[in-house]
Amino acid sequence: MKNKLYAWGRSLLLDGKLRTKLLCIYFLLLLLPLGLFTLYAFHRINRVIEEQTFSSAQKAFEDTENAVNDLLGRLAQVVDILVMDPTLYTLAASDPADTSYIQRLEDRDRISMTFEHLRSLADVDRIRLYVSSDYLYTNSTDIVSLESVQDSRWLQALSPEEPTRWFAPEDFSDQPAGERGWYSLMRVIYDPSHVQEPLAVLRVDLAAQRIASAVSRSTITQNGVMFLMDQGRILCSSAAENSAMDALAFKIDRSLPAGWNDLETENGAFHTQYSRLAHSGWALAAALPHDDIFRASHELRTELFVVVLFLAVTAYLLAYLLSQSMLRRLLRLNDTMHAVEQGDVSARLEPAGQDEIGQLMGSFSNMMAQIDTLMDEKLEQGQQIKALELKALQAQINPHFLYNSLDLINCTAIANHVPQISKMVNALAQFYRLSLSRGREVIPLADELKHARLYVEIQNMRFENRIHVEWDVAPDTEQCLIIKIILQPIIENAIIHGIFERPDKTGSLQITVRRRDGELCITVRDDGVGMDRQTLEDNFSAELSSANTKGGYGVRNINERLHLAYGPPYGLSCESAPGQGTLVTIRIPAVEENTPENRR
Repeated sequence: MKNKLYAWGRSLLLDGKLRTKLLCIYFLLLLLPLGLFTLYAFHRINRVIEEQTFSSAQKAFEDTENAVNDLLGRLAQVVDILVMDPTLYTLAASDPADTSYIQRLEDRDRISMTFEHLRSLADVDRIRLYVSSDYLYTNSTDIVSLESVQDSRWLQALSPEEPTRWFAPEDFSDQPAGERGWYSLMRVIYDPSHVQEPLAVLRVDLAAQRIASAVSRSTITQNGVMFLMDQGRILCSSAAENSAMDALAFKIDRSLPAGWNDLETENGAFHTQYSRLAHSGWALAAALPHDDIFRASHELRTELFVVVLFLAVTAYLLAYLLSQSMLRRLLRLNDTMHAVEQGDVSARLEPAGQDEIGQLMGSFSNMMAQIDTLMDEKLEQGQQIKALELKALQAQINPHFLYNSLDLINCTAIANHVPQISKMVNALAQFYRLSLSRGREVIPLADELKHARLYVEIQNMRFENRIHVEWDVAPDTEQCLIIKIILQPIIENAIIHGIFERPDKTGSLQITVRRRDGELCITVRDDGVGMDRQTLEDNFSAELSSANTKGGYGVRNINERLHLAYGPPYGLSCESAPGQGTLVTIRIPAVEENTPENRR
């Protein structure tokens, strides 16, 4: 699969149409960053929503816990205050036979006033004292005969082992309707002188609606549920009675650490928290459906998908329109180039626009105009080449004609007993034969030296041996290779522009050849008139053209040939001064004919 994708991508890049490439580029350059940004934004927003939801849920849970603790704590405070009131014990422990009617009424009024004051101060709904004494005030609202509730389950639940106990509304299911809607804290009052003998039961009530309101008023999420529980028993819930919610409450693990924990049920995933209340021993639990927490992120994901899809379609349309605008001119250029490729060299294209494509169209038109000019020049050059080929053919015949003519002169000189002519003709024939060197450009130094000797010999024949030459050639240098006709022009310049410009037109040359550090060093020293600085620069400076040089062949031409053959480090150097002669040095690499460099 990976290889197929690679092959498809390579085929698209190399062989696909330009319009397809442009559309893909526009599409990818927009959608790839946009898609990555959308993924990052969704992930980040999702995390923020989750954190904020849990933060809000935690705040609501803590508020509910504080509210319920506050309500239940009021009951505990009232009970703690009353059990310290001696009037309560006096009222519960007094014998009617020993207490006057007036005293009993005063005790009742005093305890009723205390109850009323505590109800108002602690904001509880009801305070009752259940006593067994047969007093007239046992039929009042605040003081009730214990015998009237002798058979109730809540009274039977009280025991010496658990004298204080909390009760929920369902614990009063066997009571009349008016006695069922209470959350109560009850405490058995024992006789101080007989601690095992119960005297009365103190009861402090809070309306169930107030607890239910505290549990339900903190809305965590749309479907989140808050439970008030007592050992697996649901006392109240923020949701309507529902068997699924009841089952969920029983599954909340009380052993999990504090904070929100995950819970998987048949009804879906939930995030739960459980906390035991301070006074009652009851617990507060919360369950948040997973879908509620991420509902906003799911809606955001849908919105982002719609936005990205809209931008993708818009980007595609814009890319298509832009590509059409650019490709229209490129297609015209391509059609024109194809026509030229098929042989229609007269095809032309009018430039359109000032951008790169318009410049390309203009460059193509200029190129075709230059091609027309070059074709005309090529036709003219073709005619000139034909003429030059004819001249080259004639030039190939001329050396043979020259050799034959020199041989005829030589034979005539011998026949007429003129050895001077024969000697000069033989030298001239050898000189030209070495100059041609069978078409080779690189020859052994021995041949180059022989060529130079013949030139000096011919000049001495002409000018009555006025040139004295000293040849100092190291034997290990004669097989080194050198490009031809290098030494002879240097010697020619030394003779013509050095020695022959002396008043007596007589002088000497010293030619020295040595190998030094892998280089071949040839020096030509004459005792001619020398050169001033200007003449030296005219002939050997690199800034001037070879047309400015003196001499027949031109030392600058030689220097350029050496640079082309061996590189800038090699070539000619010259030392000269007026009246002191001239020293010319030739430096080239020492390469012999049988070396690997020469064979290559």
